[in-house]
Amino acid sequence: MINQLKGTTIKVDDGQVTLTDYMGSDLSVVNAARVSFGKHKSEMDDKDVKLINYLGAHKHMSPFRHVIFTFTLEGVSEVVCRQLYKHQVGCAYTSGEFKEAATTWNEISGRYVKLEPEFHVPTNFRKQSKNNKQASVEGENVDSEDAVRAIYLDAMEHSFAAYKKLLDLGVCGEQARMVMPLSFKNSLIWTASLEATINFIKLRDHEGAQLEIRNLARAVKKLIEPICPHSIEALLKSSK
Repeated sequence: MINQLKGTTIKVDDGQVTLTDYMGSDLSVVNAARVSFGKHKSEMDDKDVKLINYLGAHKHMSPFRHVIFTFTLEGVSEVVCRQLYKHQVGCAYTSGEFKEAATTWNEISGRYVKLEPEFHVPTNFRKQSKNNKQASVEGENVDSEDAVRAIYLDAMEHSFAAYKKLLDLGVCGEQARMVMPLSFKNSLIWTASLEATINFIKLRDHEGAQLEIRNLARAVKKLIEPICPHSIEALLKSSK
């Protein structure tokens, strides 16, 4: 069943996220932890679940980095992508000298392709929270949504018209794209360790996070839960 999860897609607002590929499972975490004692397991048992819980509770994170996920995001607004880019915990890469990083991503570039007039349009326009300057109130929408939507769409049309005109006047793509709004729909491939993925979910599936990034975090969690349920539970518990 687990092998069938590759290619699973979940809609996120008016975009989508797909589990493109992954490596490892709960058993990978167990074997990474037990290798210190020269041991290797081929099947999970109750002792292994207890070990995973111990690792999570005491924040022994390196075994959780042996599980890797690759996601493809399509039609997700740049404002959401920018929040995703901030998450750099739990994996490593080498580039000349050893450095720490958690995730890696590659995205479509306005330097090489002409951007399309595709923008995220909210289903509802939420009210600003009275208690939190950075948050909105889920389920509480502005009164004049039709007027607000008209203003929003007008701004999107003007931005893209300016982008297109700049290109027509010979301006290079890398500069013309600067007038595009944060609502333009981006496409990217994101790869992260289990530790990094759970760190993202902890911080973004939170009442203080923007609803659109919360929706992405919830979708990512749903995609990976069947692969390593014990590790996910242990890591989420460790933050409490």
